[in-house]
Amino acid sequence: MNVTRMTSPKNWLISAFIIILLGLGYTNTIDSIAEKKLEASFTNALTTFAVVRGINAVISVVQGTEVAIEPGGLGVILTPGEILDPANDLIERFSWVVLAASTSLGAQIILLKIGTTVQANYLVILSGSILLLSIWSSFLANSSWRHILIRASILVIFIRFLVPIVILANEVVYKSILSPTYINSQEVLENVQSDVQELQEQDNSSASDESEEGILGAITRFYERTTNSMNIAARYREYDEKISGASKHIINLIAVFIFQTFVFPLIFLWLAMRLLHFITNSNLWLRQ
Repeated sequence: MNVTRMTSPKNWLISAFIIILLGLGYTNTIDSIAEKKLEASFTNALTTFAVVRGINAVISVVQGTEVAIEPGGLGVILTPGEILDPANDLIERFSWVVLAASTSLGAQIILLKIGTTVQANYLVILSGSILLLSIWSSFLANSSWRHILIRASILVIFIRFLVPIVILANEVVYKSILSPTYINSQEVLENVQSDVQELQEQDNSSASDESEEGILGAITRFYERTTNSMNIAARYREYDEKISGASKHIINLIAVFIFQTFVFPLIFLWLAMRLLHFITNSNLWLRQ
């Protein structure tokens, strides 16, 4: 079997591309940029999760509040916080989505760090050297391991750069499409958190005023309890309105996190697998 080496400019282009990849892998240039982008996304997810759990905590306290009224001396216990059940269900489901997105981002950070270890870099250098030798030398031509070594080397380099390239591609899509939606909806959600906390503080302040002593204090408390019991539904609707007003933005944030951490990475992964299939089955490395 006679082996002829590639002498076209494609030979030099492929070799230059491999050398560039080896240099980027050794210096961790792409990985550093990808890690900064990923850390920013991870921080955003944790911030959103903290806001969501803050809202959920306030709602849980409000829902657990029981109101006692005594018409005609008969005690009646009301739980008006039940009106917040639909909104609270949405908030809880949203918190699970954000938690899953944070977990996905955390896993990507771990994978990124694995690719920058010394062992990984040595393995990439070895793989790149095998590919360069397969182009410029015929020492693998008569070996039964030729195709296995070439495909294994391509796979090693592919896996090494897969995570940072997918992260950077995902970041480009996020900045151009998803970022404005995230910023706007996150701002609304933070305002909702402030509003519900302010309402809770007002309610706590009203409750603390009931500690007054004396006949006048007792009369005042009786009057306030009676008035509050008549207006309690309206009070809890105020909570519900503030939270329901953010429902659209909560849905938007759910969509942002799902696309950022699951849909787009899977799309880029599929495209990368198609590229890997093309490279490993093409006749770029050695012609017979």
